[in-house]
Amino acid sequence: MTTDRTGTRLVDVARSLEPLIRRHEDDLERARRLPEALVDALYDAGVFLAFTPREVGGLEVDLLEWLDMIWELSRINGSVGWTAFINSGITPLPAATMRRIMAGERWISAGSLGRAAGRARRVDGGYRVSGRWPFTSGAPYATYLFATSILYGDDGEPVVDAATRLPTFVGAVFPARQVTIHDTWDGLGLRGTASVDFEVDDLFVPDELVAADLLAGPYPGPLFQGPFFVLMGHCAHALGVARCAIDAFVELVVRTRARPAYGSSRQSRLGQQQAHQVAVARAESLVQSARLFAWDAAARGWEQALAGEPVAYHLRVLMAQALVHSVQTAREAVGLVFECAGSSGVHRGQALERCYRDIATAAQHTLVLQTSYETIGQYYLTRGEPGGPRIDLTKTTIMPPHPQVDGASERP
Repeated sequence: MTTDRTGTRLVDVARSLEPLIRRHEDDLERARRLPEALVDALYDAGVFLAFTPREVGGLEVDLLEWLDMIWELSRINGSVGWTAFINSGITPLPAATMRRIMAGERWISAGSLGRAAGRARRVDGGYRVSGRWPFTSGAPYATYLFATSILYGDDGEPVVDAATRLPTFVGAVFPARQVTIHDTWDGLGLRGTASVDFEVDDLFVPDELVAADLLAGPYPGPLFQGPFFVLMGHCAHALGVARCAIDAFVELVVRTRARPAYGSSRQSRLGQQQAHQVAVARAESLVQSARLFAWDAAARGWEQALAGEPVAYHLRVLMAQALVHSVQTAREAVGLVFECAGSSGVHRGQALERCYRDIATAAQHTLVLQTSYETIGQYYLTRGEPGGPRIDLTKTTIMPPHPQVDGASERP
């Protein structure tokens, strides 16, 4: 069982933070970031150290208990749940470096991995890096930020990997005091996530802060087999938001029954119509079944990891499938109850309205788009052929794809 630093279960940590989160809901929307009081509370509870190795002072969580916590935080507020998931304390840095960092300051990591938007040049003892990276959730209060750059040679040309024929990528970790934050986040939903741009200009990055893979640190624990475990946070987040939306619609129905708006025939029928009852039942079925699927896929992979075995290929496919299914199912469930609410659900500041915007934004993430089913479908269609599947899903849906070069898609 994973607990925070006081011995409290992770899901109870989330519930204990609910009053504080509720008090700051308007601040999250207006300021478009977490207030300092909430950052402090999340850090003190260990939320930002969930995927930080225990040997350097992190929680190194049990995967399923962490998913329960992300679900619960997302039920309370989508922006807080997203932040807890994305800023979960992953580190590519070796233990000696991490101990030195954590002896003197907080470790709150934030990164941008979807685009290799930087240029790196090899120099004595490290690299000089310049670049600007978008969609870096939590950057304003992170203490270290990470991003990927393309390595350039002294001739000014990209260094091409002989084996892959792709550019050589350099992953770098930057102390927050050395970066420039650009307040670019003004999204439809997840407004409190501060998913801003950050920039460095000809910054020297020593070798100890450089890693070949920013999502895979040099740690032996089962949690660190690959990024597929932390990516399961997409499932917990989206389904938690959907849970919030269903609960908000039910509360709206109860409140309207007790005190319907004078002269409004629609409000007097809210929740009484067969269509509304069917929609709620469908939404509940969608969310509950998607959660069972996602948690089962995670549990099967986690069981293998705990046994000291590499997570099987088909289980990594299953987890990737659960990502897309959970988010798209959550979006459908939220849409069902939002439509039933009619004009009663559109007022800014209401939980249902916020959930609708939050899930619409979360579902735009490139890993969980409907098109991500394509490679999963290819796997199922070719797995029985001699030699196994003809595609390498580890470089597509199971693992994040190679970062796109600057100028590519800007999906969050």
